[in-house]
Amino acid sequence: MPGLKALQPARMERTYRGTKFVFVEIDTETYDGCLKKATNQVLNPITGRDEDETDENLALRLMMRESIIQPKITDWNALGTRLMRQLERDVRELHFGIEPTGDSSKKTDDEEPQDDGSPNESL
Repeated sequence: MPGLKALQPARMERTYRGTKFVFVEIDTETYDGCLKKATNQVLNPITGRDEDETDENLALRLMMRESIIQPKITDWNALGTRLMRQLERDVRELHFGIEPTGDSSKKTDDEEPQDDGSPNESL
């Protein structure tokens, strides 16, 4: 079936500190679960109502645990801040980056295709 490959989750590989990291795009249900785990009810002091508040850092780190399939990381605290921040950027890029359209109708005949650096290009 043509185009089915494009419907598969995106994958991305990066090497840091001599270790190859493999990221896979998580599905919507897993994403929703990460958000739910990172969301709490808090009292809004102005309105006096309970409101949802999502800890975006926690949500991103929960997504990282689902998205990074290689290597299997058991001690996340041992990675160090700089590497953790880079892995967060990679997970953010994979999940919230701009999805390439693949729309060739906008290209002119003499226009060279441009690599937008999207992880989906490797599919």
